[in-house]
Amino acid sequence: MTNAPLQDADISVLALPRAGPPPSRRTRPWLTWIVGIMAVGACLALLYWFVPVPSSSLLEVDTASIRTVGGYLPGSLLTASGYVVAQRQAYVASKGTGRLEYLGVTVGSQVKAGEIIARVQQDDIQAVQRQARARLDVAKATLANVQAELQDARQNYDRANALLPNQFISQSEFDLATNRLRRSEAAVRSATAAIRVAEADVEAADVMLKNTVIRAPFDGTVLKKFAEIGEIVAPMGSAANARSAVVLIADMTSLAVEADISESAIAQVSPGQSADITLDAAPATRYAGMVEQIVPTADRSKGTVLAKIRFIDRDDRVLPEMSAKVFFAPPGQANASTQPRFVVPSSSLARRHNRTVVYVLEDEIAREVPVEEVGKNGGDSHVVGSLTASATIVLSPPPSLTDGSRARARSGR
Repeated sequence: MTNAPLQDADISVLALPRAGPPPSRRTRPWLTWIVGIMAVGACLALLYWFVPVPSSSLLEVDTASIRTVGGYLPGSLLTASGYVVAQRQAYVASKGTGRLEYLGVTVGSQVKAGEIIARVQQDDIQAVQRQARARLDVAKATLANVQAELQDARQNYDRANALLPNQFISQSEFDLATNRLRRSEAAVRSATAAIRVAEADVEAADVMLKNTVIRAPFDGTVLKKFAEIGEIVAPMGSAANARSAVVLIADMTSLAVEADISESAIAQVSPGQSADITLDAAPATRYAGMVEQIVPTADRSKGTVLAKIRFIDRDDRVLPEMSAKVFFAPPGQANASTQPRFVVPSSSLARRHNRTVVYVLEDEIAREVPVEEVGKNGGDSHVVGSLTASATIVLSPPPSLTDGSRARARSGR
């Protein structure tokens, strides 16, 4: 038997299949563009907010300050000087004597009527209060005892009174029962009076305890502080180391100017007359006022009469003891305006959207503020609006200047 010759065979079927490359994902080029644009926008925003804008790129404008007036009285014939005084103020002191252990206010604190502002040491007063209440308990116990004795004496008297007509007891025994009843009734009256005395002692101790708490007499502001924690306070301050007052409180709504007026000019002033007030601390601001009272006595040493002029409008700059000047209006003439007016250069006014506005420069940002022109004096205009006395306004605002525009002051006048 002969072997058949080997034929050329296909051996590729014997090879193991190789793993091909993974299928490629479909790319999204539009998503890449969006992410890139967002990143660039974020970078630009950060640069805008945190990188300062060069001064050369800001719009340069001329600026000026605002002057404030209130009720200008061109016909004022009389002026007077005086001081701002609170018409309602009080030196608050303690009604009890002791060491100050609590002080809840300081200079400038706002207080309400009845608010606790200080407290004196209470240990000794609390001991007196407990003693008075203990005496009250003793008096009540004594009353209960004598009331039981009275009930027994009354029963004994009733029995003796029933037995005496039949001569079952002697007259002396009946007299003893009668006297015992009378003594019991007197003991009850005495115990009742003792209870009233003890109750009065408790009430007095309660009042003494309340006197150690110092309360604000009215709504106001603390102007001065005279005592500190640890110091002894007393109603009269008789001791060398005792304080008679703890704080000084004033009602800031009662501020008025007390001005001395010459006797020869007092006829030109009457209660209810209009006036303007200026402070040496703010000479550019005028406050509307009214004569509230003319004191019905004169000072012979100065030849003057004291007048009190109440503020109709005021702000936080008005403080007690400030120097002030008063401009009195002629009789029958009212204040020109009780609302503060602002004097601005007429060139600062602009017309935007059929209204008059000025541009206030704040931190290199121009803010548009609507105003109303109520008067004019030369190159100045009197306006009213939502302005402040410390504002800086733009002069001759260009048409390109709008609300929110960035600008810087070229010079201040």
